[in-house]
Order: sequence, then C-alpha cells, then structure tokens
Amino acid sequence: MDETLKKSYKSSWITMGAFAALGIPSFIIVFANLHFDPVLLAFIFGLGIVGGAFLISWGAEAAQVDISASFAIAILALIAILPEYAVEAVLAWDAGQSYLEASAAGQVFGAGSAVTDEMERVAANVTGANRLLIGLGWSAVILIFWLKRRSSLDIKGTMGLEIIMLVIATLVTFLIFFMQQVHVVVAVALIALYLVYLWISSTKEAEEPELMGPSLAIGEQSKLVRRLMVLSLFIYSAIVIIVAAHPFVEALVESGLELGIDEFILIQWIAPLASESPEIIIAVLFSLRANAVAGLTTLISAEVNQLTLLVGSMVGVFSLSAGEILNFPLNHMQSVEFLLTAAVSALGVMFLIHRVINWKAGLILLVLFIAHLPFTDSSERLYFTYIYLAIGAVYGLFFLYQWKSGNLSTENDPD
Repeated sequence: MDETLKKSYKSSWITMGAFAALGIPSFIIVFANLHFDPVLLAFIFGLGIVGGAFLISWGAEAAQVDISASFAIAILALIAILPEYAVEAVLAWDAGQSYLEASAAGQVFGAGSAVTDEMERVAANVTGANRLLIGLGWSAVILIFWLKRRSSLDIKGTMGLEIIMLVIATLVTFLIFFMQQVHVVVAVALIALYLVYLWISSTKEAEEPELMGPSLAIGEQSKLVRRLMVLSLFIYSAIVIIVAAHPFVEALVESGLELGIDEFILIQWIAPLASESPEIIIAVLFSLRANAVAGLTTLISAEVNQLTLLVGSMVGVFSLSAGEILNFPLNHMQSVEFLLTAAVSALGVMFLIHRVINWKAGLILLVLFIAHLPFTDSSERLYFTYIYLAIGAVYGLFFLYQWKSGNLSTENDPD
C-alpha cells in the first residue's frame, strides 16, 4: 500500500471516529439526566443526529459491495427516519390515551368527527414530515445537482421500484382523505406493502459501487470485517438517533415556545424538520459527492417508508395505547392535510416519470412548499392542493403529448 493511500485511510478512520464522537454528549446528557438551556440542548442533540447521519451514509455506500443499492438505500432510509418514528410513536401513544379519556367522558369518535388535540397532532406531524421530504429534500438534491453540473438530473434506468411503490402509496393517501380515517385494514395493507418493497429490493443483485473517503476505507476490508463494520455503523447510528431524537425535539419545541412560535407550526414543521434532518442531510451529502441519484433515491425511499410503514404503525401504536384495535379517525382539517400531502406526492411523481428532472422542477417544489407554510386554515390548504394537482395535470398532459409524438428529451422537459 503506497504512502498516499495509507494517509487517505488514516484520515478516513479519524473522520469516522470524530463523527461517532458527536453522539457521546447525547448519551451523557440523557443517562445522567443533565439539564441545560433548551437552545444548547437542541444544538448538542442535533450534532449527535448529524454525526449519526454521516455514519449511516458511509455504511450504506459500503454496504452496496455486498447487497443491491436499492436494498442498501431502503435500509438506509429506514434507519435515517428513526427520529420521525420516535416522535410519531410518542404522539400516537398520547393520542390513544386522550382517546381513552374522551371515551370515558362519553365522547364518541368516528370518521369525520371531532377528535382530541393529541389526535390532531399525530396527523399534523406525519403529513408535515412527508411534505417536508419532497418540498425541502427533493428540491435541495435537484438544485444542488444543477448548481454543480449545470445540467438536468438524469435518473433513467434507476428508481423503477421506488417510483412504483410511491405511486401506490400516493393513491392510498388520496383514499385516506375520502375515507376520513386511517382504517385498520388500510394500515395493515400499508405495512405489508412496505415489507414487499423491502423483499423485492433485497432480491436485486449487488453491483460494484464507486466508493470514496470513509466508505472506500470500509469497502476495501475483507468481507467479514466489512460487514461487521457496516453493521456496527448502522447499529451505533440507530442508537444515537433513538437516544437523541426525542430530547432533541423536546428542546426544539421548548425553544420555539420561548420564541412564541405557534404549537401547530411546532408540531407540523419544527419537530419534523428536526426528526427528518438525518435523511435530508444524507441526501445532500450524496449530492455534494456527485451522487445525486443516490441522494434522491434515499429521499424517495424515505417517502415510501413514511407513507406506508409510518402511517400504518401510527394506527398500531394508537390502538395499542387505547387497548383495543381501532381505526384512526380524522376530522376535516386532518383529512385535508392528507389530501394536500397526496397532491404534493403526486406532483413529485409526475416530475419523476419523465426520468430527466430539470432544475425548474426543484424550484417549483421549493417555492410551493415555502409559500404554503403560513397558510394553516383548511380552506387555504385546499387552494394549495388544487395548485399542486393543476401543475401535476398540466405536466402530465405535456409529458403524454411528448411521449406520443416521440419528442421526449431533456430540452423538451416542461419543468
């Protein structure tokens, strides 16, 4: 091994050790039950999550030596959104407890009926998290790629499975709006859909990936050592994220309350922004390392994960907390939130099916996401739903016309 390669490997090991160390303060604070200013706590726990995100990205890249890229990214996305699962589980459990109290007081819940504040927070968090992934995450990857390459992102020959699963999950999300509840049967079907996605991903053949930095240092090890290292990185990162996620969100919420931020915004945007940070960071890292396709695939896989497994498990935790198998009822406001989420996902799908994504698509997703944030009334959210659906319909019709006329190309992209 030449001297340059030795220095590169040494630098990679030091880098991995440094990012692993970012999670140690989180362990100390949690297990020693220390108390500091909420802003400082948010910063410390946030660093732990960022460190875990880096470790996961390196482990996932190295894992592609042994398993398919699709399966590696699916596992990566699953681990990366653990903070969101932790937050959603807490909210769903509290919702179940509030349901018990309300039922004991003689209130009856059904589809479209009034629900408790705790139950509203569950839907607010999960829908906000999904829109955040597309509006902020997808747009970041697309725009970063364009700024680095000054060209459209070509995803031809990739993400076929992810796009199919996203289409199905999006259609089910539209169904949830019309049902005005997340039925137990729908929840089970969504969980099963995600398991099928994982199984199909795992059956694909592994290909030789292009590794660099820490992922290269791991990938160059013997098969046993490499697999143990990847597994260790995944396990350690998952533990760090689980330990840091809840106190991170709590500290962030406390900081927001001190600043007078509305509770709805805290639950729907601030908490998801914190819990979704790992996968967004990972996707941006992929993009900065000239692997924007892997970055976008990570976010799409996370979107599939959240629209299927997360929504399904939300019903499961709610039922477990309430002590009986229950559908998750939605009032009008919550139903509209699911409808808007489905519309955002549908527009994202329309951009993906062209297989060549122009920078304007990323800008549209980002601008619409930012524009709709201040408007929290259901009627206002419906207007934005129509805007998303209208843009998606126009794009779809243009794409169909180009496809039938045989004029599909990067230059003809109507983004």
